[in-house]
Amino acid sequence: MTPFQQALIAASEGKLQTPTVGTSNGNIDYFGYQLAVHKYNLGIMAAGMQCRGITFTQIKKYYGFKGRTAKDCLGQMDQLMSAYKQALKGYGDESVSEVMDMNSRLN
Repeated sequence: MTPFQQALIAASEGKLQTPTVGTSNGNIDYFGYQLAVHKYNLGIMAAGMQCRGITFTQIKKYYGFKGRTAKDCLGQMDQLMSAYKQALKGYGDESVSEVMDMNSRLN
């Protein structure tokens, strides 16, 4: 089980308090924000640049991606993000299991 999956489970069980992410349109889901930021970072890394504060290996291990380069993992990140967006429409414990199933299929 990846750290991302563990965090999703812990948050759904109430064991992990996630920070509030506020925007001008209101609050957004923390894990969705995290996925968006990490996708942005992977895009920069795929272009051959480095990001301050995070490495490719950290992102790869957190989500359990397979691949040698950031370009290899971008497709996996897109699949995970689309599965998460679909799961958010459910807003329940089922949504957590859907994302975990998708993340397991990537591995």
